[in-house]
Amino acid sequence: MIWFDLDNSPHVPLFAPVFRELEKRNISFDVTARDFAQTIDLLEMRGIPHTAIGRHGGKSKIKKILNLMERSRDLKKYIKNRPQGQEAIDLAVSHGSRTQLVAASGMKIRSLLMMDYEYTETRIFNRYADHILVPDIIPSGRLSSAGINLKKVIRYNGFKEELYLGTFISDESFRSSLGIGDGAVLAVIRPPGMLGNYHDSRSETLLIEAIEYFASFENCVILITSRSQKDRDFINENVKDKSSVRFLEKAVDGLQLLSTADIVLSGGGTMNRESALIGTKTYSIFTGKKPYLDEHLESIGRLTFINSKKDISQIKVERAREKTPFTFNKNIAGEVTDIIVSLLKYV
Repeated sequence: MIWFDLDNSPHVPLFAPVFRELEKRNISFDVTARDFAQTIDLLEMRGIPHTAIGRHGGKSKIKKILNLMERSRDLKKYIKNRPQGQEAIDLAVSHGSRTQLVAASGMKIRSLLMMDYEYTETRIFNRYADHILVPDIIPSGRLSSAGINLKKVIRYNGFKEELYLGTFISDESFRSSLGIGDGAVLAVIRPPGMLGNYHDSRSETLLIEAIEYFASFENCVILITSRSQKDRDFINENVKDKSSVRFLEKAVDGLQLLSTADIVLSGGGTMNRESALIGTKTYSIFTGKKPYLDEHLESIGRLTFINSKKDISQIKVERAREKTPFTFNKNIAGEVTDIIVSLLKYV
């Protein structure tokens, strides 16, 4: 049996196609999830059986360490106390779950860690992961220079977002379900990860400047997809004109949201790549070390990095009537599942 741990919202759509592939192959799996952002809501919305364990540790490094220890302990307890007669766990899989890596290592369960940002904190990854699954687009030199152990690296062909974007079909009625008229310009904004390990506070200034810039256009609706209460409070405290600012109050189909948007501006991560690959005009206010994948998307004209207030003023606030999606590897979900299943024989 394979144990998946999902500790952030993007991991739900990421692993859902893998779950379907495993079900087709009659391979059992168990899912644990951290109650953070919209992770639990999205699992429930998709009807994916799971067990919620733990929350985010917050911004403080001390609290993060304590949370790592506490959630790892709770995960170990859950796995050890599974009902008798259930299959033993043969492999632990996640996209960046440090707590699962520590727990799995303590129980001598082999692990496969997916990652696609080379500059994330890698000490735990290198020490505890048996295998590290990385997109083949990122050069080995970039990985090694970031401190990633190349001996553990396995490659797959494409962006991780292609696992689910290849089957995505846009719903033309989705915009109206949000109560947004066809004539309005919809700017979807994802704040930077203020609780993240690699957060850079410079992006907070760009966030406020971008919101105020979009708010200066009468026909622009600004929809904020919060990561946490912290970023919501930050926006409410710092944005002067909030008349056109709305917060997404419940989990929705994120891909439909990005597809119906005219502009997407995000603090980085999965949402930027989803939007860029769908073909929506995408802007990144991530001010840390730039991910190679995002640099690649910028080089092919699908993403623009925002570095200053002047860059923000260059954004055209207008309806996007036509979009050109990326040419996806539609076999990628099966290919990634093949890799996961192939590791079972080494257990």
